[in-house]
Amino acid sequence: MNEKELQMMQNMDLGTKVMKSKLRIRQWYNHFTGNVYVAFSGGKDSTVLLDLVRQEFPDVPAVFVQTGLQYPEVREFVKTVDNVITIKPKMTFKEIIEEHGYPIPTKMQAQYIEQYRNTGSNKLKKLRWEGEEKYGNYKISEQWKFLVDAPFKISDKCCNYMKKNH
Repeated sequence: MNEKELQMMQNMDLGTKVMKSKLRIRQWYNHFTGNVYVAFSGGKDSTVLLDLVRQEFPDVPAVFVQTGLQYPEVREFVKTVDNVITIKPKMTFKEIIEEHGYPIPTKMQAQYIEQYRNTGSNKLKKLRWEGEEKYGNYKISEQWKFLVDAPFKISDKCCNYMKKNH
């Protein structure tokens, strides 16, 4: 999707956005012949998505990953929603931090910092430090460059271990 198409979609009225979302949901459901679930965090975005999905397909399950990092109110809210499967990660947040590092300041910036620190490629190192406008930049933001020398590990792998690798 290009910038013009994105702006057009952002300017649609709510009814059209809901209609288009439900069309995408039906396509997703049919593509996977109903063998689907909704990743459910208990936050506003996943709650709206789950509601839209269940308007079309009421029996689609939701999966909530109990990371131990959610607010108690979120965990309590999740318990009030029907057909939610709760799973726990294989590693704790503490174990991930110790082995891989902190996901700061953002996952993308953490990835760039980790790559800059660990790459053997001068080309990648330069890209992460200076960016390349024609490729969309891909550099460590000026405000976070000091983290390259931080005395602790930085990594974007937290979500992979906490939520994705099940």
